[in-house]
Amino acid sequence: MVDRPATTSTLVTVAAGQSFNTSYTPTAVGNATKIFDADSALTDTSISGAYIDEIWFQYGKHAVDFLAPVAGTTGTYSANSTTCTVTIAGGHHIKEGQQVMLDFTTYSSGAVPVDNTFTVASVTATTFTVTIPSQGAITGNVTVYQPTLFCFYLVSTGTVTNTNQFFPLFTSSIDSVASKQNYSLTLNEDLPFINHPVVQAGSNFVTANNEVAPKQRGLMLKRGQALYVAASGSTALTTGFYCNVQGGYY
Repeated sequence: MVDRPATTSTLVTVAAGQSFNTSYTPTAVGNATKIFDADSALTDTSISGAYIDEIWFQYGKHAVDFLAPVAGTTGTYSANSTTCTVTIAGGHHIKEGQQVMLDFTTYSSGAVPVDNTFTVASVTATTFTVTIPSQGAITGNVTVYQPTLFCFYLVSTGTVTNTNQFFPLFTSSIDSVASKQNYSLTLNEDLPFINHPVVQAGSNFVTANNEVAPKQRGLMLKRGQALYVAASGSTALTTGFYCNVQGGYY
């Protein structure tokens, strides 16, 4: 195997044109960004394909509190004791266990809850709950900074002419909190497993007999393919993420 290292960095602001709750397929050919190319134009006869062993996102600017790649989503909330239920009428893409920044803008009585980052305890299609400091019954409006959801696509052509040429591979969801402004798809186990010629084992894989020990995470692309990515939503990101790819050709 001839190793030709390659590292790319691409600013991603383009959205798919629709929520991924509807479909992963972009609504237009231009609604996805190419981030790595394994000679999709078939002009480099010296390579057979490419490998990718790390992808990481870097938010486009420094953040000390929360990320705002797009404007926050307006919702309503109802709180009583330590449970706060947030409703977003048009739906959301938040999952249980993720972190969201809540900016409470109005309140019906008493004191407005303190703006903060909260861990989501439960979800429905249009609501989610978080735990807040204990207080009496209160309702109002809230601005929610949702996670940014990305979908990665495999494309096997040099010129994309139709959206059915985008084949979804996997997704990554980045919480809009300062600790996630640098997000590794390897460390967060978003990248799929690939077979690797050198079997690894030991404490780095929890135990020597762990089921993931013979594998590493990454992608293998054959010559003529490329990797694209798009964000969920109908509008472009106000502040984008640099999508960085590390790999090489063989």
